[in-house]
Amino acid sequence: MEVRPCSEQDLERVRRYWPTVDDVAGSHYAEQRDGAATFLLCWKGSELLGWALVQWRGCVGENARAAFPSCVEVNHLQVRPEFRGRGAGTAILAAAEQRVRERGGGQIAVSVAVGNTGAARLYQRLGYVPTSVLDACSYSWFDDQGSRHDEVETSELLLKRL
Repeated sequence: MEVRPCSEQDLERVRRYWPTVDDVAGSHYAEQRDGAATFLLCWKGSELLGWALVQWRGCVGENARAAFPSCVEVNHLQVRPEFRGRGAGTAILAAAEQRVRERGGGQIAVSVAVGNTGAARLYQRLGYVPTSVLDACSYSWFDDQGSRHDEVETSELLLKRL
């Protein structure tokens, strides 16, 4: 497995492998281009396994940002369903942690939806500790038929000291 920042050439491949109605990959790449984030991609050969966004400007949630103002957050961590449980998420987080260390950061965080016990177990196994800091996030997503769904999700911040 190889984890690396998205390049312009990668972006077109990502859009083919993992198309979304609202071009999630394009918006992540734009954040990287603007210096706000690093859009990490996990590949096995030419196969895209997953991605995540390293938010250099800090935690996204208001409560998380107030509690940990100097913390870098990894969000939008996703692994394609057919590749889950094969180490891609772990590889992505390890690459994110390395980049934070290289920039002199001392802590990194992920937010996990309350009730997403599978993801919480993975993060805790990798050394992320629950903080009891909760934030609600409103977002929209589109299903395979193009229908829009509006959601509100409560997430807890998990923190790892590097």
